[in-house]
Amino acid sequence: MVALGIGLLLTVTIGYIFSGSLQIFRVQDENARIQESGRFILDTLGRQISQAGYTAISSDYSDPKIDFTGTPITGEHGVVAVRTGERKSGSDYLAVSFDSSIDCQGNGVASGTTMNEFYLNNRDQLLCASNGGTGAALAEGVETFQVVYGVDTDGDLSVDRFYATPPDWSQVMTVRVCVVVHAFSAGTSTEAQKYQDCSGVTRIAPDTRLRRVFSASFQLRNRGT
Repeated sequence: MVALGIGLLLTVTIGYIFSGSLQIFRVQDENARIQESGRFILDTLGRQISQAGYTAISSDYSDPKIDFTGTPITGEHGVVAVRTGERKSGSDYLAVSFDSSIDCQGNGVASGTTMNEFYLNNRDQLLCASNGGTGAALAEGVETFQVVYGVDTDGDLSVDRFYATPPDWSQVMTVRVCVVVHAFSAGTSTEAQKYQDCSGVTRIAPDTRLRRVFSASFQLRNRGT
């Protein structure tokens, strides 16, 4: 009986240690994925935004191109008027245009100018689409995608105010992007997590998935001169 009791105690102890180790591994794995996704999103969008309005100056002197002819940057905040059948309700939309031979999906652009669109769908995927084409997932587990714009209202090439919807898109100098990325599986947090969302509001998560907020500001390099 004594031996049986000791054996049972050892079995329970080993099981508890194994279960705890498995949970730690799962949490670390989800944390790494969230971190990687957040950094990838900001890096990708940062490179896109910084090129907004880039002009590939033509070497054809009979038909020179010295100015960008499209709309460098535009977007929607809260409303869903563009790509209505695809977008997550209340999520922002960002469109960046510049001269390029490839789009955000890595496909060739015949016209030499691309308009790359970024938005969330109802499966918490951040999509990119180009020139009106079909969207492709850039990242998953993205709960929130928010964009605000730094505007130069007096022409001194510095940001005077941030707007969710700028009154004049030609005055946009910087773009601030914020995303909330969550874990795939529940139980990665011991309780509903408390965090500050992209608007600075304290939230309590509706489940026990880990969440992390990532944000960064990017300058439109072709507007700073």
